[in-house]
Amino acid sequence: MNRKSLYVLGAILIVLSMVLGSCAQATPEVEAPASEATEAPAAAETEAPAPAETEAPAETEAPPEVSPAGSTFIFGRGGDSVQLDPAIVTDGESFRVTGQCLEPLYQYEPGSTNPIPALAEKCTPNEDATEWTCNLRQGVKFHDGTDFNADAVLFNYERWRFTDNPYHFESQVFEYYGAMWGGFDDASIITSVEKMDDYTVKFILNAPLAPFLANLAMDMFAISSPAAIEQYGEDYGTPSAGCVGTGPFKFVEWVEGDHITIEANDDYWGGQPTVDQVIVRVIPDDSARFLALRAGDIHALEQAVVEDLQAAEDDPNLYILTRPALNTAYLAFNYKLEEFKDARVREAVAHAINRQGLVENFYGKYGEPAKNLLPPLVWGHNDSIEPFVYDPELSKQLLSDAGFPDGLSEVTVAEDMVDADGNVVFQAGDKLPLRLYYMPVTRFYYPSPKEIGEAMAADLANAGINVELYLEGDWPTYLGARRNGLLAGLYMLGWGGDNGDPDNFTGYFFGGLSSADAVQEPIQREGWYQNQDLAELLYEALVTPDQELRRPMYEQAEVLLHDDVARLWIAHNNTPLIFSTQISGYVAQPVGADLFEGVVVSP
Repeated sequence: MNRKSLYVLGAILIVLSMVLGSCAQATPEVEAPASEATEAPAAAETEAPAPAETEAPAETEAPPEVSPAGSTFIFGRGGDSVQLDPAIVTDGESFRVTGQCLEPLYQYEPGSTNPIPALAEKCTPNEDATEWTCNLRQGVKFHDGTDFNADAVLFNYERWRFTDNPYHFESQVFEYYGAMWGGFDDASIITSVEKMDDYTVKFILNAPLAPFLANLAMDMFAISSPAAIEQYGEDYGTPSAGCVGTGPFKFVEWVEGDHITIEANDDYWGGQPTVDQVIVRVIPDDSARFLALRAGDIHALEQAVVEDLQAAEDDPNLYILTRPALNTAYLAFNYKLEEFKDARVREAVAHAINRQGLVENFYGKYGEPAKNLLPPLVWGHNDSIEPFVYDPELSKQLLSDAGFPDGLSEVTVAEDMVDADGNVVFQAGDKLPLRLYYMPVTRFYYPSPKEIGEAMAADLANAGINVELYLEGDWPTYLGARRNGLLAGLYMLGWGGDNGDPDNFTGYFFGGLSSADAVQEPIQREGWYQNQDLAELLYEALVTPDQELRRPMYEQAEVLLHDDVARLWIAHNNTPLIFSTQISGYVAQPVGADLFEGVVVSP
């Protein structure tokens, strides 16, 4: 079954509206146009597939409804993409576009976290799941006319893995590869990718990898045209070059800070898209973005302020779909600050934040307070953990016990913090005002980041913790500072699941060991956090094939994080997407990029 057939089948099966999931408050939705809305699977646990052969079934579905000739779907968003080379980014706004143009070997079934064949027709493991043989789809072309084949797969995986590869540029960071495959070079769990013939490759691993197929399906492991990377070099993925893949849409143009345009790939192996062109527009202000929707300047948007969500529910020309809450907003600490090395100070912060109040005021009925990194919909979530209660007086007592009877307003740099070029940005011994870094863009886990930051600052002040709200530049700058461990204070960020497996949450942030006896260094991109016991547990969970054996490991990992007050988990959001009633056929994916190729734009 090709991607378009799966898409159509998914749209037929998931009619009405997307289910919020049993973990959330019941949330009535405005109905989408009949027989065209999409629905997520019921709120069951997401499970990693057993390491067995998977194949696409035969095609039987009828062709979908098609938009009028020359149709354009316009999606509004709060921030721009960082880059369109998915291998070197971590942000959803980049994947929102690359997911339309490039494809991995596997993909996710529409409306599900189940990995299914894409550019690979099937991948089959050996007995102990340390070798996977993948039969590739034949007759597929990249948008530049070159062939997709085994050489293209090897080119991409070797570029990502080997730090001395001529296209693994020193200026670029392949963060996801290192996190999901255990590191680079000899540290990688993938020890080799071998070409068996022009359309067969074999992955050889140094240990079983439970989420192997789920990892293959992730947006950042989509296959780019080797010829395009060779042509553009470091500029591949920038506005001047765009991206070149095999997907249902082709890159047209990128006007930074304004829009990205993609057009239908008429020769797409999975069938021609139902819409001719997609424009992804940047409208930073939340209210202006909603007004643009009501005015007909855009057809859809993700997330809105609570008041606009209510207005959308009452507007007969709009409808709302929700994406299940496979996400977590959090408040993180920088562990190169002396004060944050004391667990009592971290706990004081945890008791100072009124998470229930934040949810009520900024998420409405779509959100719920978090007490784990893992959302309730992901197996391994530990519901027995007691959340940190909102108690400003307890916060003050904890600060006093830690040596701050008059509260906390400045912090001390414990070790030098340097930038990517080795320049000292914050020197050991420096005294800094305690900053609360807020995000410069709306994301599905933080719908109004500045306003939420202001509310957090007020909560903290009420507990004797006085912070300076701080904006660290635009979105790429913010993410770069986080990656380099230079958000010197408290900082807001979040995570949306990429593959439905708990390793993509807990393992991504706090694992990273390449072997059972490896030693974890402080994790720069995670505020220099270090926890050897946690890292060893997460490695064991990663290489254990049996899900029922893995489950208690991830539950225990949540206990370790909670007891260490490693971070404060703020909220999970059943992300609302608002559409004009002109639009049908949109598939909101629980993980990965949403699917645009079946969108129908009615006159």
